Amino acid sequence: MSTRCFRTAAALSAAEKERRFRVIVKSPQVKIAHHWQISNFKRGSTILAQTLYTTSLKAESTDRPNIILILADDLGYSDVGFNGCNEIPTPRLDELAGEGVVFTNGYASHPYCSPSRAGLLTGRYQQRFGHEGNPEPDPQWHGEDTPGMPLSETTLADALKEAGYVTGAVGKWHLGDAKPFWPNRRGFDEWFGFSGGGLSYWGDLGRKDSLVGVHRGDEPVDRKSLTYLTDDFSTEAVKFILRHETEPFFLYLAYNAPHAPDQATRAHLQKTAHIEYGGRAVYGAMVAGMDEGIGRVVDQIRESGLGDNTLIVFYSDNGGRREHAMNLPYRGHKGMLFEGGIRVPFLVSWPGTLPSGVREQSPVTALDVFPTVLAAAGLDPTKNEKLDGQNLLPGLTDAGTELPKRPLFWRYSMGDDSYGYAVRDGNWKLVDSRYKNRKLLFDLANDPWEREDLAEQHPEQVDRLSRMIEAWDAGNVPPKWHDAHGVNVRKEEDSRTEAVEKAARGERARPDWDLNSMIEPVPARAKFIDEDFYIWGGSMVRDVDGTCHLFYSRWPRESGHNAWVTHSEVAHAVSDDPLGPYHFVDVALTVRGEQLWDGMCTHNPTVHEFDGKYYLYYMGNTGDGEPTRKLNMVHRNNQRIGVAVADHPNGPWKRFDEPLIDISEDASASDALMVSNPSILRRDDGTFVLIYKAVGKKRRMPFGGPVVHLAATSQSPTGPFRKQNKPLFTAPGVAFPAEDPYIWFQDGMCWAIVNDHKGRFNGTGSDSLALFQSIAGLHWEPANSPLVTERIIPWADGTQQSVHRLERPQLYLEDGKPTMLFCAAEETKEKLHSFNVHLPLRQTGD
Repeated sequence: MSTRCFRTAAALSAAEKERRFRVIVKSPQVKIAHHWQISNFKRGSTILAQTLYTTSLKAESTDRPNIILILADDLGYSDVGFNGCNEIPTPRLDELAGEGVVFTNGYASHPYCSPSRAGLLTGRYQQRFGHEGNPEPDPQWHGEDTPGMPLSETTLADALKEAGYVTGAVGKWHLGDAKPFWPNRRGFDEWFGFSGGGLSYWGDLGRKDSLVGVHRGDEPVDRKSLTYLTDDFSTEAVKFILRHETEPFFLYLAYNAPHAPDQATRAHLQKTAHIEYGGRAVYGAMVAGMDEGIGRVVDQIRESGLGDNTLIVFYSDNGGRREHAMNLPYRGHKGMLFEGGIRVPFLVSWPGTLPSGVREQSPVTALDVFPTVLAAAGLDPTKNEKLDGQNLLPGLTDAGTELPKRPLFWRYSMGDDSYGYAVRDGNWKLVDSRYKNRKLLFDLANDPWEREDLAEQHPEQVDRLSRMIEAWDAGNVPPKWHDAHGVNVRKEEDSRTEAVEKAARGERARPDWDLNSMIEPVPARAKFIDEDFYIWGGSMVRDVDGTCHLFYSRWPRESGHNAWVTHSEVAHAVSDDPLGPYHFVDVALTVRGEQLWDGMCTHNPTVHEFDGKYYLYYMGNTGDGEPTRKLNMVHRNNQRIGVAVADHPNGPWKRFDEPLIDISEDASASDALMVSNPSILRRDDGTFVLIYKAVGKKRRMPFGGPVVHLAATSQSPTGPFRKQNKPLFTAPGVAFPAEDPYIWFQDGMCWAIVNDHKGRFNGTGSDSLALFQSIAGLHWEPANSPLVTERIIPWADGTQQSVHRLERPQLYLEDGKPTMLFCAAEETKEKLHSFNVHLPLRQTGD
């Protein structure tokens, strides 16, 4: 095959050009003849009347080409011979490629099944009409809210049927299980296949409703008449051709291969007997079986004398699936907006009309199929203004005409008003990934594998492409329903992070901090105490003038220790030195009314400066305001996490009416009862990780439990945060091993100081502080030197004070290095008083 960056089709004779151009609407031979209407029906009622225009060709209607649109399901880019695969035999597809045009930059309009098919069959971005997720299997009609391709949409079959084509659908549909969505109600005269997204290749339904099984029209097919669905679909396609070989037809042949489940006949498995990896061998057999079936279809076209009058399009609905498929050399897989998720095997063949043996490098999309087929059928696609695709025929048949140049867009829904986006404009591609929670920029001309993120080097391109996405997205609508994509993305990325971290755990040369050896004697001025208040925990930040601002919890001593849950407030003190002495200035977060989530109590602050603004994270609650001998459980179980924002540590602090982290609505969730005690860091990619304490409802109320720590991620310090539901800092056999983590990013790693309740992590066997580390802040393990300190304060006068509690650790970092450890201290277990102590850390110069 030849490769074209520009037009390299062989020169054609004038007569040949004239014959080929008769299918091009803009040809002088073509003239507008009449208008027609397409009507879709829902329960027998007309819901759309759209005026289009057709063309009248000098040729007879029997000269109009037959159209065969063949769809593979989850086929990897490099799993076909015409894209370089030497492992899986695809001789019939390779033959089609040799007779036609291969689009090396051919794209699906969505990275997974149902939305991709909706775009293909409407010629429109599926986000225009809310079809952005896979519909859950449900054959019942629930009115307009039923998941499925909206009945207001015109399909390619609708258009071709109105133009006089016989239309047939064979195979997987996946555009709605309820009958109004079925193919034989969406423009197809005939249908043999199943409505859902997946089915046993043997036709077994198990406990599924018979309505989601294989049908011929409205009638279910006897399971005993089925053999292997790939073979059955190929057979039905051949029979359709035989029935309609004397009239123009449109055949939509949508295989479910090589989508899971992994099932193949022994005959097909013989084709991949040389593949040693079993999973890949089965997957390859499924591809080879599909290839054989496509060969049978092509053979029948030729035997019927229709070879030169049949336009065949072959394409995969999205990139190859994560297991067994290969999208090499491209990054990613199905579900992603990296090239491996959306760049697909894509070819078109029309012997005698389209050039042969061409590898076209211009980007094209599945949305182009609709207008291209309309043009080939003698219809004018430009009269349908709703189409987002472009007619490719002029560029494919005229050596002097280039294929359309336009940006291509993608979007997927995460199900929580969050979306992943991508745009390709020329060779620039921006991916706003929810897998990575950041924007990545690639130059596909020099890096088609998307290995080098250029976002920092070219912020102007990031800004330009982001604005293009925003403008395109303004014409989209929210999804009409949601699927599990968002949940699966988070699970997959979490699993990847865990695997990466596990692989590096044995590395000896990883960064290390021995904070215990860095603790220096503590001067008396580093003790911050107030005779009238309990003081608990402190977090310090320095302003641009060098003043140290300490934010801490305090509540009246007369109310008792447990009044922290009803009467705590976040107070503000200042000093010229991080060690102190500190002097009270004001209350940063005051009582603001029991009607608000944090209106009665604010507690356990941690303060940070990000990009010139100050962020004060805290726990807040509300309730009756009554201190009790034991904890007031109304207040305790109303704990939520918030953030206040200011331009200066002196305030004013802007608080929000809704929590930053709220409890989960799912009663079985680990944070279904309460959330508290936030700590946050910013990773080197600019994204944020927040860790918080959580209590569920699985154990006896009102205390609930278990008590765990969870992580959440965001692109912004004010959210929205996406929860990662795996408990952190766990120890076998210990119900509540850790508390009060302080986290920070340094030396390419995430670090945490944690209150080690049982001394399980640092080896002390008693309540103390332990150091953890993590690659991405989502999976933690004890550091090389896990002991930070036991419950001992080394005073500068040479004495050592053992205290009942030394916890709520917070660090002050200067030039990115820990210089001060702030802790809350309680002298005796009677809890009569508490104070803050600031432990200086020796700087090693390393």
